[in-house]
Order: sequence, then structure tokens, then C-alpha cells
Amino acid sequence: MRSRDLADRAGITVRTLRHYHQIGLLEEPARSSNGYRDYNTHSLVKVLRIRRLVTLGFSLPQVATLLQGNEPPPGTVFDALDAEYAAQIKHLTRQRELLAHLRRYEALPDLPPEIAPFHSVLRQSGLPDSAAATDRDHTLLLLHLIGKEGQEYLRVIYELLSHPHRASSVAAAMTAWASLDGESTSDDIMKLAHQLTDLFQPVVDELAALRVDLPDFSEPPERTFQQHTTNYLTPAQQAVLEKVRADLDNSTENSRPIGPG
Repeated sequence: MRSRDLADRAGITVRTLRHYHQIGLLEEPARSSNGYRDYNTHSLVKVLRIRRLVTLGFSLPQVATLLQGNEPPPGTVFDALDAEYAAQIKHLTRQRELLAHLRRYEALPDLPPEIAPFHSVLRQSGLPDSAAATDRDHTLLLLHLIGKEGQEYLRVIYELLSHPHRASSVAAAMTAWASLDGESTSDDIMKLAHQLTDLFQPVVDELAALRVDLPDFSEPPERTFQQHTTNYLTPAQQAVLEKVRADLDNSTENSRPIGPG
């Protein structure tokens, strides 16, 4: 048999066959007088053994060891492979649960799953798909920058924003935010900034009452956050964000008691 014949009969590619030669799993037969390698049935059987072991999940280095003997391997070899499969099953089960969760809320598949229930409420409250996609992008960026320690903080914010008494107003503000572009006027910016401040101030107060741990926005994360938002947001969105930040900071300062304690 030539290499193509052997590969076809064993159900592999010629490239795979050559790889087996390169890593020493399969000996290369000598070339015949016509320059072709001639494989026999012993080679076919060995390739079939390799395929069987690979199908079971053994790595190629493990396969090389198993091919050297005719006795069953120690039980620890099977135990390790079984543990690996158990871990894969656990991971795949979790992935299926995430898919079911996203499907339940008809969420964008790349939306962080912990935000999906609240995004669903906001969409039902008037948030269009385009604005939902914009918020998805911003949320992904923010979650990446604040890290895992900030996930619960952001989840609670979305939970508060999607409460029935404010969901429609939040959806309208998010829609206006997504539409800010180079043609937005200073009046558009100021109007939306005041609207967002009015929406976020009660949320900030509720967060304080809930004693939700704040993510660490100290240097350098805060500098990194500002750098990315400056490069990513439109100038109008950046202006709104800066105005809202300033208004909320002023409100916090004014609400603090004067004097020690």
C-alpha cells in the first residue's frame, strides 16, 4: 500500500500519517525501487490502534507509551482520563445552562449573562435593538476593565435601573445616549446629562443603602478606564459622561455632613 492507500483505509489524512512519522508513532517503511514507500498490513493495524486510542481521548505521548506494551495500563491512567472527561462534562453542562439562560431572556448571545434579565426588562420597556447592542458593547468593555470584583456591583446597578418605576425612563435615556453623534448639539448633551443625573442619583443612593462593595477604580484602573472611554465613546457621549460624573460628585459632596465625624 502507498501512503494514500493506507490513509484512506485507516480513515485518516496523508498529512496525519506524516505527522505520525514525524513524532515517532509509526515507522516509515523503506522506499521501493520506484521511489514510493510500501506499507503492509502491520502498518495499517498500528494506525488503527493509534486511532482507537486517540478516539478514547489519550494524548499522542500517552499513545506512544501504550503502543510499547501489550498489558492494560495502570488504573491511574484511566482515572486521569475519566477526571478530564468529568471536568469537560461539567463545563459543557454550565455552557448549556448559560445558553438556556440567554434564550429565556431572548438576549444577545455575547451579552454578559448576569445582565440578561435586566436587559430583557429594558427592551420590553422600549429599548430598541440598536441601543441594546450599543449598551451591550459598553457593558462588555466596562466589565473587562473593572474585573470580576466589579461584576456584582454592575449587576445590582442594572437591577436597580430596570425596576418597573424607572425602566421606561432608563430605556428612553439609553436610546438617546446611543444616538449621540457628531451632529448632537450642546443642548442635546446638557438635556441628556441632566436626565441621566436625575435617573442615577436615586440609584447611587440605593447602592449606598444596600452597602454594595465598589470595584477598585484607583490608579491605574481609573486611568485605563478613562483612556478607553475617551477613545471609544463619541465626543458627545464623553461630554455627557463627564457632566453626569461632575453632577453626581457634587451631589455626593453636598450631601456629606460638615465638620468632623
